[in-house]
Amino acid sequence: MSSQGPIGTPNDSGPPGPPGGLPPRRGRGGSQPLRAVLVVVVAVAIAVVVLARMGTPKSTAAPPQTSTVAATTATTQSGTTGTTALTTTSTTVATSSTTTTTVAPSTVTVMVLNGWTTPHAALYFQKKLAAHGYDTLAPNNAATNTNKVSKIFITNGTAKSTNAYQIAGIVGVGPEAVVYPNATNDSAIPPAALHQADIIVLVAEDISGQVPTGYAG
Repeated sequence: MSSQGPIGTPNDSGPPGPPGGLPPRRGRGGSQPLRAVLVVVVAVAIAVVVLARMGTPKSTAAPPQTSTVAATTATTQSGTTGTTALTTTSTTVATSSTTTTTVAPSTVTVMVLNGWTTPHAALYFQKKLAAHGYDTLAPNNAATNTNKVSKIFITNGTAKSTNAYQIAGIVGVGPEAVVYPNATNDSAIPPAALHQADIIVLVAEDISGQVPTGYAG
C-alpha cells in the first residue's frame, strides 16, 4: 500500500480560493483617497469665488477722486474770474479820472472885499491868496457889512472859472459859492469894483472866524 498525504489537504501551501475561480474582493478603504481629493478641489473653488467677491468693491474707489478734481477746477476758475473783474474796475477808474486846467494864478487879478464887521478880514484873505501866486489888488470894504454867506464872483468871462473854484478852496468855501454877478446877488459889491478885477471875493460872516484876534496885517 502506497503512502499518501492526509485526506483533504491540497498540494499547494496557499489558502483555498473562492468557489468558481472568481478573484478576491477589495476592501472599502480604496475609495477614501479619491473623496479627499474631491473635498480639496471643492474647497479651493469656494475660496476663489469668495476672494473674487471681496475684491470687487476696491475697483469702485476712483469716482470720488474725479469729483474732487472737478470741484478744485471750478474753484480755480472762479478765483481767476474775480481777479480779472478787479483789474478791469481799477483800470476803468484810472482812465475816467481827469484833471482840469487853470489859468496861471499870476495872470488872474483878484479883489477881496470885507463884507462883515471883523477888522482887516479882507487884508487877511488878500495875503492868503497872494501866497498862492494870485495877482491881488488892494483890499477894500464891501458896500454892506451884514453879509452872512461868502461868495466868489467871476467878473471877467469864463476862462477864469476854474481859478474861481480854486480860490473858493483856498478861502474855505464850497463850490456853490462860485457865482456870476447879477441884479440879485451883487448888491454888496461897489459898482466900480466889478470892472477892476477878474474875480472878486466877498468875505462874509461864515469865514471871518479864520482871522486871528487882533490881526492887523
